[in-house]
Amino acid sequence: MKEDLFDYAQYLLKLAVKKTDNFEQAEDLVSETLLSAIVARQGGQSKKIENLQAYLTGILNHKFNDFLRSKYSKPVISYGVIPRFDFESSEEPALDKLIKNEEREKVRSFIAQLSKNYREVLVRHFIHGQNLQSIAVELDINTNTVKSRLNTARMNLKSQMEKKEMEKFEKQSYEPEQLDIWMYGEMENDCKAFHVNDWTCRIHQNILIMAYKNPLTITELSQGLGISAAYIEPIVEELISYDFMARKGDKVYTSFIIFTQEEKDKAYDHDKAVAEKHAQKMWGLLETWLEKIRQLDCYKKLNERQQASLLQFAAIFIIHEAVREVKAQKISKPDVMSIKHQAKWQGYAYGFQTSLDYKDNWDYVTGHSLCKLNGCHVVATGPYKNHEDLCFYAYDVAAGFTFSKFWPLDHLQFLKVCYALYAGEESDIPLIAPKFFDKDVIERYEECNLLGKSGDATKPAEVLNLPVLENDDAEYIFYNIFHFAILDFAKSFHTELESLLVNPVEPPKHLRDKVPEELKYQLCGDAFVMSLVYQGAWNGWYKNEYARKNEKVPAMVICIGKEGSKL
Repeated sequence: MKEDLFDYAQYLLKLAVKKTDNFEQAEDLVSETLLSAIVARQGGQSKKIENLQAYLTGILNHKFNDFLRSKYSKPVISYGVIPRFDFESSEEPALDKLIKNEEREKVRSFIAQLSKNYREVLVRHFIHGQNLQSIAVELDINTNTVKSRLNTARMNLKSQMEKKEMEKFEKQSYEPEQLDIWMYGEMENDCKAFHVNDWTCRIHQNILIMAYKNPLTITELSQGLGISAAYIEPIVEELISYDFMARKGDKVYTSFIIFTQEEKDKAYDHDKAVAEKHAQKMWGLLETWLEKIRQLDCYKKLNERQQASLLQFAAIFIIHEAVREVKAQKISKPDVMSIKHQAKWQGYAYGFQTSLDYKDNWDYVTGHSLCKLNGCHVVATGPYKNHEDLCFYAYDVAAGFTFSKFWPLDHLQFLKVCYALYAGEESDIPLIAPKFFDKDVIERYEECNLLGKSGDATKPAEVLNLPVLENDDAEYIFYNIFHFAILDFAKSFHTELESLLVNPVEPPKHLRDKVPEELKYQLCGDAFVMSLVYQGAWNGWYKNEYARKNEKVPAMVICIGKEGSKL
């Protein structure tokens, strides 16, 4: 029984400490002694052991002698093919420093089989060179637990590698990453392709990451991920059906451009520097156009929160479209609607690759998360009530989340609820979206300033904080203010905006003819818009009271179509 062996653990530890004069080495020596005894028993050793203590002492002495021979005869300290790692990292990661090239693939293959608790500390310490204290802080565990997990992981690796050889494992097998896929174009409502962004599709995402830089065979994908080819094949076929992958002979490859976090950070640093340099003079021009909106009767009818949101949307829309205008003058824009896919989407895909433990940094100086900006989202109902349609235009930004905060309502439900609140038709809301009345949903909408309390017992409890424009007002603002403001801004600051268009990302050689020039410049100017908005607000050049106070101001406007189109 294993239990009687472990009865001698204390005795063996005292003996090992005397021999090694090092407690950690003594622990390792005892662990290997007991492990050898267990393996011998499980292997069917038939000889009866009369004196178990003497038997274990003999094994320990033998192990210690092996250790001494290894220590003084080899330039690298190791147990078989696994090195005896020091548990405080030196200048370069221990894995790369101590293991010979031909041994690294073996080690990585076994790391892939470890459970998360052991794998994550091993990867952080031995591959990335993190010290114990740093690992303990990031994983929210104590240092002794880190050390214990490292010891256990190393013993597991040693045991496994003494038993058998394994396949070639790539990074994606033991340290999977996340891939967010976006689209430059349009999709139909029942398009299923972009479900690949879900966290349950990590294998899909890592297949795409692995097959991005070079085309790979199914066998190479299988070996690299450590997953049977039988499981890889249907996923690859699914990705090909979405046009996210393509086949070339017996190899497959990811068919769209992927941006890394390092490429994104580099572009963001440049964008922020341009915004900060020219912010004051740019806001001087922007405010002349925002003032035109403030003078409109439809603006004066809005409450203060609605006014702030309209100005927030207007500022972001003008800057963003002006950047796109200058970019279009330099870089040919692809006809995305001519690129049709069987999976019910049109245009081009592109992806952002990040580690699973990547954390947004909301500090403006050290990070980039505040400046993230997606394109303007547009959602329309089609004919609704007696209107041609209802639609909203929204930016999802840290200064005022909108598009990502509608859950559990979908976007059409949220738009219809907004119209019901605007039109005084609250009785429609239970039919549209009964979940709207859940306490946590209401609280989230209020926290994001999508809704507010009326403060009047005679009125509905919830007031819409988003601007709603009738058709004529919306057309005037978009065609007579936004249109000319964009052209004016692009012309006045053409040189400054053109300076954003540097360092395009080049895809791998086999993709260069398949990725339009526009997408290679996708990161250029990405952080400029919100950086300029923050500079204007913080310095008082952007006359938006709530933005100046750093409150959340949704960048969203709801437009009501013409009357006369009935369902």
